[in-house]
Amino acid sequence: MYVGPYTYPYYVNHPVYGYRNPTGYWSVPNQTYGFYNDHRVTVKDYGSNPFVININKATKQNQNYRTALWTGSNLQVTLMSIPPGGDIGLEVHPNVDQFLRIEQGQGVVQMGKSQNNLSFQRNVYDDDAIMIPAGTWHNVTNTGNMPLKLYSIYAPPNHPFGTVHATKADAMAAEEGNGQGDGDTLVYGKTPDEWVKYTEYLVNEGLEDVKRGINATHILQEFILMGLLVGKGYTPEKAYETVEEWERTGKSKLLQQSKNMQ
Repeated sequence: MYVGPYTYPYYVNHPVYGYRNPTGYWSVPNQTYGFYNDHRVTVKDYGSNPFVININKATKQNQNYRTALWTGSNLQVTLMSIPPGGDIGLEVHPNVDQFLRIEQGQGVVQMGKSQNNLSFQRNVYDDDAIMIPAGTWHNVTNTGNMPLKLYSIYAPPNHPFGTVHATKADAMAAEEGNGQGDGDTLVYGKTPDEWVKYTEYLVNEGLEDVKRGINATHILQEFILMGLLVGKGYTPEKAYETVEEWERTGKSKLLQQSKNMQ
């Protein structure tokens, strides 16, 4: 399964003279607009890097029930393919707003405040967009005779980076394993246990500070700041370096003061 994206880097403000073909100067040899030549790359999760792609053609080429295309700190894009007569599956995301756009096929969308009262129902077709508020039970069923192709935007992310579910059954099994079967959701693309493992580096550094006799107030201040940076997309290592630099250079007077507290 391959599509051709507009990869980065590229020329900024490069003139285009009224058609989809620029003057012929490219930042990478043989690079041209995606889908307009034979330059193609594998569909995968490109988050959280700058990225542009023809979403219509990428969505139509996707053969999986779900393929994560871009997972960032605050937003995620996935591609979906639902077979005739199939559905996404009745679900709710307590803390995630969701946007769906149909690129091929037709179906029916149902939404409601409870799984037994889906009072909102609409027929949907190619080019229709669906907005699903957080905490709303919802389902989309393919009522046509061809695969229903759509893409989904989650804010914040609802699936782990790089998610690929070939079938709906695969997705259900994965969600049960991640604790999503009861309607819980991931937090910015990770389960709580995954966040614990991901931030283990910061915990170890904090324990080293305790051994060095640094006071608890300072350790907690640093740990909270580092956690905020990780939530904004910093790696734990980069978050640690950044906060330590704030203290060392005096960008944070309060961190310097708390470190010297007895």
